[in-house]
Amino acid sequence: MSQAVEFPVNSLVFLTNRVGRLLANEIRKRTALDELGLSAQHMGILVDLWVKEGVRQQDLAVSNIKDKGTIARALQSLEAANIVVRIPDQEDKRNKLIYLTHRGRSLREELLPEAQQTVQEATEGIPEEDLAICKRVLSQIYQKFTCNHK
Repeated sequence: MSQAVEFPVNSLVFLTNRVGRLLANEIRKRTALDELGLSAQHMGILVDLWVKEGVRQQDLAVSNIKDKGTIARALQSLEAANIVVRIPDQEDKRNKLIYLTHRGRSLREELLPEAQQTVQEATEGIPEEDLAICKRVLSQIYQKFTCNHK
């Protein structure tokens, strides 16, 4: 017995991709990332570093689902903008650990509230229980794919 093929517009892949892009675009507009010379990709790296500094480039690549080269180029531009610094890892000289500069840390207060407001407006009217389920399911899917790449 074959399973019915789901119409692509209703699929998990389509919906998560489109919603993610729409939110990223709206956040980019509201936070004036363009004016700062930053992209949504930079925002992903910054969010990771606001949570935990001193991570390897490879960790950022896995977390942001980007290849090492893409992350390296993004870090170069963040470094040139005095937002991050790369410091050699004392335990493994082959690695450099990524840290925020004072400017990188201060961007959190500038960008995060507007991003959070955008998400709040986007989810307005959706019951908290539904949002909790959505986040839990998406987190489980994310963990399933990222835990195997560390």
